[in-house]
Amino acid sequence: MNLSDLSSSKFLASDDFAAGTVLPAVEIERIDIQEVPIPNSQKINQKAVAWFKGASKGWVINKTVARQIAKVLGETKNIEKTWIGARIQLVVVADVRRPDGTKGNAFRLHQAMKKEEKATP
Repeated sequence: MNLSDLSSSKFLASDDFAAGTVLPAVEIERIDIQEVPIPNSQKINQKAVAWFKGASKGWVINKTVARQIAKVLGETKNIEKTWIGARIQLVVVADVRRPDGTKGNAFRLHQAMKKEEKATP
């Protein structure tokens, strides 16, 4: 059993993976807005969440990775429609400053491919 098995969160968490982990490439199935709890707080934010084909958990899209994806895909408007079908691959990096001032793991873009592109081996 992993510590992450105890979490009932419906979202992926970078702390559930070791730094340096490259996640499998996944296809974006949909993007919507969800209520996401703020860690160490009673507050809830509205955030964009990407849902992937075949995955049970969504990924809360942060601004840093969103900009990286938009740069590769060339799409910044209507991402809830234009990013559908694109494939992305995330990597876990360590010692990233979080909004609350602490440091920890974070997701970063490893690779992104438009719908018609194929992954490089």
